[in-house]
Amino acid sequence: MSAVPVVLVTVLALVAGLVAAAVLARPVRAVDVAWLAGDAYPSADEAAVYERYLRRHRRHRAVGGLFGAAFAVVTGVAWYGSVHAGIGTGSPFADVLWCALAGIVCGALSAETFRFDRPRRPSARTAASLEPHAPAARADLARVARVLVVCSLMVAGVVVAVRGLGSLGVLTTAVAGAAMVGVAEVTRASIAGRRRPVMTDAAARVDARIRAFAGVAVARLELAAAVLTAGWVVSGLPDQGGGGDDAVRVVLVLAALVATLVLLHRAAPRAPRGWLPPGALA
Repeated sequence: MSAVPVVLVTVLALVAGLVAAAVLARPVRAVDVAWLAGDAYPSADEAAVYERYLRRHRRHRAVGGLFGAAFAVVTGVAWYGSVHAGIGTGSPFADVLWCALAGIVCGALSAETFRFDRPRRPSARTAASLEPHAPAARADLARVARVLVVCSLMVAGVVVAVRGLGSLGVLTTAVAGAAMVGVAEVTRASIAGRRRPVMTDAAARVDARIRAFAGVAVARLELAAAVLTAGWVVSGLPDQGGGGDDAVRVVLVLAALVATLVLLHRAAPRAPRGWLPPGALA
């Protein structure tokens, strides 16, 4: 690598580290707790649970994004001799943006892994709640994500079949995106179907609020992964020799990037800007 890329990589690494450190050090605001609780004044015990959950979610997202950016830098230097940022330039595995966004997605999903069922010994002191489970949140977003990733796999497969193994990177990207969507599907199913013990009314209310947020957030992250994957697959399509085709491709790639960033922002574990608790005066 020349001196300029080395300096650029160093700056990117420092910026990523500072951003992650700022996120990890930032305290959970009272408005974020109220937003998750749906109540301006939750009890102290409930607020503590919400705060721990939000802190966990933020920590996993920050660490995941930092790990993804570091992975892109190491992979780019070791395998491709360059590091870049932006859909369609070189390999996605040397792209700081792709890997950082993928890391944020996977980090946020990992924050929900504590909801996966674990085998437990039967106990006479525990009893399962018989109340029906609510369906997985935002099934519409999940359906769009599944359609997008399947289409990405099909298009990538056709490209490899027509263009040969030289286009294998497109298929690899589609498979990586499908893996993220698959993890999101498992997480959504766990959130919706996790067994629950009999709880107090307060505990049940907290569980329902966290479950609702987690379901929506994971559905948005699932769609973000699928959109980002589709953008990379489109960018890897062979040139047709027409300026109009190139312009359409650029528009689609930029739209995929913007949509991914919007979905990641909307899945963030914090209150939307300008949000006010129920009953509050504007």
